[in-house]
Amino acid sequence: MKAIIPVAGIGTRLRPHTHTQPKALIPVAGKPILAHIVDSLTDAGFKDFVFIIGYLGEKIQSYVEDNYKHLNCTFVTQTVREGIGHALWIAKEHIENEDELLIALGDTVFDMNMKDYMMTEHSALGTKKVEDPRRFGVVELGADGFITRLVEKPSIPVSNMAYTKSKRLIC
Repeated sequence: MKAIIPVAGIGTRLRPHTHTQPKALIPVAGKPILAHIVDSLTDAGFKDFVFIIGYLGEKIQSYVEDNYKHLNCTFVTQTVREGIGHALWIAKEHIENEDELLIALGDTVFDMNMKDYMMTEHSALGTKKVEDPRRFGVVELGADGFITRLVEKPSIPVSNMAYTKSKRLIC
């Protein structure tokens, strides 16, 4: 299974820190956000990664190549940032033959048991209740508890359930 990590965003809410450093490389608890994510996924057995880079992407690519030589990494450049759906679309040739995918947002540190998460029989999406859902992608849930729609940074949110963690897709 491949892990896809979109890290193309500019990180405007973290200015001035992101003027010269991509958001994914901002340190948290002694190491870059991206390192927390990649380390968690490699601990769960992932070896194949697709990084969708954009703003300051050469820094992300250099960091990954220098620190994760043992992994199989592909880099796809998203020149026009039109959200996560667009990012996945431009990476389609690298993931189209996969039966399962894991998408981990490159700016989100998550604390979860990845092995348990991977055992679910359904596609899954990590969510969290947030105070101001306009700042996040929001999920809409059906009566059965399954997600019916994702809306990126809605001006009028229909829920306060933000998708902030990784996604596991069974194709």
